[in-house]
Amino acid sequence: MASAKRAILILGMHRSGTSLCSKIVHLMGFQAPRTLMAPTEANPEGYWESELIYKLNDRILEACGTQWHKRNCMSVDPLAVTRRTGLYEELKQLLASEFGDADRIVLKDPRISRLVPLYEAVLADAGYRATPVLVVRNPMEVAASLAKRDQFTVERAVRLWLRYTLDAERATRGRARAIISYENTLEDWREVVRKVADAMGEAADPLMAQAECRAEEAARSDLRHHELPPPAPTSWFRFLSRQAYMTTQNLLREPNDVAATRRLDRIAVAFEVF
Repeated sequence: MASAKRAILILGMHRSGTSLCSKIVHLMGFQAPRTLMAPTEANPEGYWESELIYKLNDRILEACGTQWHKRNCMSVDPLAVTRRTGLYEELKQLLASEFGDADRIVLKDPRISRLVPLYEAVLADAGYRATPVLVVRNPMEVAASLAKRDQFTVERAVRLWLRYTLDAERATRGRARAIISYENTLEDWREVVRKVADAMGEAADPLMAQAECRAEEAARSDLRHHELPPPAPTSWFRFLSRQAYMTTQNLLREPNDVAATRRLDRIAVAFEVF
């Protein structure tokens, strides 16, 4: 019998609209973590993620030989590493502390895009059935946002966008999932509700009614500070990110489109070569 406890796992590259998506899911009736990261100038509407969980994720990534801002392929199994080091139990206890006995939760930190199997295992241990939601944004807009916040170059930003997007897509493939466009969400926040409800196998209307009162103010077009065309193929990584971004547009319509996922596999192989 499937668990009645549900977890919505928000995935996607930093600055891709994951915070907005998390807030909308929260308004649908899913509990956010108790220790929310405070709003900043870079995200005045809030991040809608746990400050404690993101700090632990940084430690987990370091234990696995990488950091959130590095594009290197993870050569170890995060599940094995965390179980060996005690980080698995620490994460399990932290999730219990952040969400208590809530039976419907929303969990977001872009770093989880690289740790999906770990989080699915911990959530399953806690009795949750996880539904992944991948948020995709034009990599050039992500790059512009990261340039302002972290002084990243465009080349570095598009490489990171590829790492997070390809990892999250591959780790959630073949199961019920939602693929969300940041740009489309700003035009119609109801798309998030419909897609999440469909991935969960639930009726959208009750969730829509739950979110209706406040979602309009959450998905405001003035929150989008960069509106740019997709990457021009002026470098190898810009070319790959353009191809990957255009391919994800097919997944917006069919989240497990076979032709699109095969194309992303080929892009991933080319990405790892350089």
